[in-house]
Amino acid sequence: MTMYRSPSKRKQLVRRTIVYVIMSVAVAALVTLLVFVMLGYQFNRSDGKIEQGGLVQFDSKPNGASITIDGMAFGARTPSKTTMIAGQHFITMEKSGYRSWQKSIDVTAGSVLWLSYTRLIPSTVTPANVAQFASVSSTAASPDDKWMAVKEDPATPAIVLNDVSQDVVTPKTLELPTTSYTHPTDEKNQAFTFASWDADSRYLLVKHTYNTNNVEWLVVDAQNVTNTKNISTLLGITASKIVFSSSNASILYALIDGDVRKIDLNAATLSRPLVTNVADFSLYDDTTIAYTTLLDPTTKARTVGYYQVGADAPHAIRSYTDDGQTPLKLAVANYFGDTYEAIAYGDAVEILKGSLPANAASGSLHTVATMNLPGGAQYISVETDGRFVVAQNAGTFETYDIELQKATKTILKGSGDVTNQLRWLDGYTLWSDRGGVARLYEFDGTNQQDIMSVSPGFSVMLSPNGKYIYGIVKSADGVYHLERAVLLL
Repeated sequence: MTMYRSPSKRKQLVRRTIVYVIMSVAVAALVTLLVFVMLGYQFNRSDGKIEQGGLVQFDSKPNGASITIDGMAFGARTPSKTTMIAGQHFITMEKSGYRSWQKSIDVTAGSVLWLSYTRLIPSTVTPANVAQFASVSSTAASPDDKWMAVKEDPATPAIVLNDVSQDVVTPKTLELPTTSYTHPTDEKNQAFTFASWDADSRYLLVKHTYNTNNVEWLVVDAQNVTNTKNISTLLGITASKIVFSSSNASILYALIDGDVRKIDLNAATLSRPLVTNVADFSLYDDTTIAYTTLLDPTTKARTVGYYQVGADAPHAIRSYTDDGQTPLKLAVANYFGDTYEAIAYGDAVEILKGSLPANAASGSLHTVATMNLPGGAQYISVETDGRFVVAQNAGTFETYDIELQKATKTILKGSGDVTNQLRWLDGYTLWSDRGGVARLYEFDGTNQQDIMSVSPGFSVMLSPNGKYIYGIVKSADGVYHLERAVLLL
């Protein structure tokens, strides 16, 4: 009979050490594996290598769409996410009752790509009439997507506000106080047109033209029309352009005889000239004005630059010596802490990165991209919190995506002149009314969708919940209708 002997202490120690070493190695291997997975590394079946991929986030409006990646069905529906091998991939999103959405994407190793802006359009779009007007001369969609302002007869001081935030559209008419505008010698010789809403969607800036060439500017309180103020008579000015500041509707900036000045409407004050000899300007934020100058008759030069409120003088970014006829535009934006300057000169659009310099020779700016737009940019803007630089010439627009560092050029479908700047339906979708059709384009020109017939020159807008899209159309009998189509079934 064999007697059982317990292992010696030395053997027990060896065994424990081996177990601890194996466990430590296993834990280290598992942690390393998890780290690599979190960093997007995975096995590439095509070449048999372990490669770092990128995370792709999917979502759609409405959600619940199926996802296909490179022709293979992905198991989850939107919203969802997955890590994909770096390189080009083809994505499809589909949902019953909606048109297919497709896009070719470039996945970068270690990056996160958001495909969260997908807007699915119903397979069948049937517009319905929700309001009608004898005529329409001007429209303005509010930034909060609640109001469609309609001007019927341009010669009458009445504004129709259509509340599109509810399923039943409820129009109300605002009659401008007779003391708020200058009456022409011939009452029919006047026109009221919309310029813009303020950022909070309460005040409307209205341009009043009377006695043929006289212009004055009114700030209309949509909540209390009796508070309407006439900027021109209040301050005794003649302005060619006025814009609201982004945070305070009582602060505006005006172009007066080539000078940019600040207006405080509540205090009824007008600042000294902040920038002189100005051809055009825009607000980068409430403290920075981006501008282009007129041709200096002595130096034969024009400049693009900026002025920061409170500074002693403006700062030039670039100067150009020419005959003053070459298209010149400037837009400034900030994207995730980095400042970008987009300068359109001639056919070229140069996108610079760097803090705003004190002068053109400071060397703090460097070029990150250049686009070519034949004919030059008629309009240039920066959209979606600074992500997209958009330059437009008539029916062609070019977009530079700062996040993806990619430029795309799109020619609008349809025929007919394009005389207005393209507008945005949301932060990723533009719309065009060329040829009398409301057509949607994603920022890079993909997923073009025809929605409904519209009369060119008027607003197209979403309801606040994204359920409806609205547009103005003139019927065969000459009556104008506010029509809407369902986007969310």
